[in-house]
Amino acid sequence: MSPELSPIDHAVAAWHSAINAFCLLQPDGSVYVAPHGTKVYRTGTPVAVLNGLIATTPEPHLEELAAMVADYRATDVPWSLQLRRSGSNPAVEQLAAGRGLTKSFALPFMTKTLGEQDLHIPASTAIEIRAVPSDDGPIYREALAAGYEAPAGVFERFCTPGVLSTPGMTAYLVYEDGLPVSTSFGVMRDRHVGVFNISTRPTHRLRGYARLATQAVLRDAYLNGAHTALLHCTPAGRRVYESLGFEVVEEWRVFIGG
Repeated sequence: MSPELSPIDHAVAAWHSAINAFCLLQPDGSVYVAPHGTKVYRTGTPVAVLNGLIATTPEPHLEELAAMVADYRATDVPWSLQLRRSGSNPAVEQLAAGRGLTKSFALPFMTKTLGEQDLHIPASTAIEIRAVPSDDGPIYREALAAGYEAPAGVFERFCTPGVLSTPGMTAYLVYEDGLPVSTSFGVMRDRHVGVFNISTRPTHRLRGYARLATQAVLRDAYLNGAHTALLHCTPAGRRVYESLGFEVVEEWRVFIGG
């Protein structure tokens, strides 16, 4: 661990490494980091937080950020501007508004230290947790779409054979009596694991399935040498993650189109 970086900085760097890897698995994906830490990235998915610009340092370099926001052209998919601080920044707010990013929200970044407690997942004869093989992408995509209540096409790029077979990337499905009811996705980077794509079918929520899906990622990551887990949480999922030992270590600010 580099002495100049804090544990939070290392966790954020692992998150960026996971996103970068996903970008570069896409046929039109790309990543560029400018000299002062402003990153422009594209996954090509129609999800704003997965395309756009991020100030990777706690304090953005305003001149660099302004130039890159003004020059951003990959607007065929929704995009966003993200900061590692959630407080008011009038200069950045003005930059964002000038490009039509008039809505903003806080996005908590959470981490937890992994340990032997993460090896234990409750067993049930009706419940099965499976890692998703590369040829089961359509099943995973359908479960993701059901969980997020969105068209299946939104999740096409999460489920390609290339993504599902990439070392360090593992998708999971939780089955109840043979029906895939919940999803998760783990990305291992530098002894950290990023937790993504936690979703549950509306008909099966509040039964602990999202917790099981998250636990599958944590268990396998710990067994493979990870010491820290990280994720961004929504208000709906925050209590679940806190009950698993995650803590908010930063509040990011995300600007999206109105």
